[in-house]
Amino acid sequence: MFYVKGIHFRFGQIFLPAKGNVGSGALLSPTIDLKQIQARAERTIEKGVQIDLSTALCKRYLRRHANQKTSVVVLYVDIDGSTKLTQSVPSTQLALILQLFSQEMSLLVSNYGGYVLKYVGDAVIALFPAEHDVERACKNALECGWTMLEAIGGGINPALKSHGLPELGIKVSMDYGEVLVVLYGKSLENSHIDIIGSNISMAAKMLAFAPSGSIIMGMRARDNLGKAGGKDIQEIHDPDWSYTDEKTGGRYRLYRSSRF
Repeated sequence: MFYVKGIHFRFGQIFLPAKGNVGSGALLSPTIDLKQIQARAERTIEKGVQIDLSTALCKRYLRRHANQKTSVVVLYVDIDGSTKLTQSVPSTQLALILQLFSQEMSLLVSNYGGYVLKYVGDAVIALFPAEHDVERACKNALECGWTMLEAIGGGINPALKSHGLPELGIKVSMDYGEVLVVLYGKSLENSHIDIIGSNISMAAKMLAFAPSGSIIMGMRARDNLGKAGGKDIQEIHDPDWSYTDEKTGGRYRLYRSSRF
């Protein structure tokens, strides 16, 4: 094990000061330290990425459900305006910005009991196990999304600005549902493993309807938030959203969480 400013590492695992265990489904309420995030972001800009980003923990979780269905909350966090960023920033700086973004989002996913499923260019895709407690998984994902927005605005952007780099805007989408875990091969340890499900597709499509700095979610996530799905969440009525609920055949409703 080794230690980097409040983060412990052991064989590719991330341990952050928080209540509960990674992937446990327990509702976590870590206190975000924006100064610590900014300091780590500045070290990353000056010295390079601080950790090795990996999906090993997620793959380990998925192998326990190989070729079976399980319930998860899927979360996407995406850099808004990344095309413009790609065109305006030198490649070495762009790579550093993407590494910084992915590093900080990954740490937050881990801190809220989730796993990073994939790194896809300017996006991080995460999942939160929900087979034991759907409401807690949905709450963890929502709180993780809000903490991501806080971390960008209060920790990462100040570090980028102080080094003359462009500030970032992000948007978050999430949805709950059943997924099929598919093992692509014979070897449980060595074969590629992934998930398929309508909630993954829906969460990806929702991003186009999310304003920068916001969280958008599908009706299945909203309906499982309990009291957390109260006055701060409003339904979105966009005529361009035409997807239907596969169970009822009716419109698949979208919601926006607007805490601030």
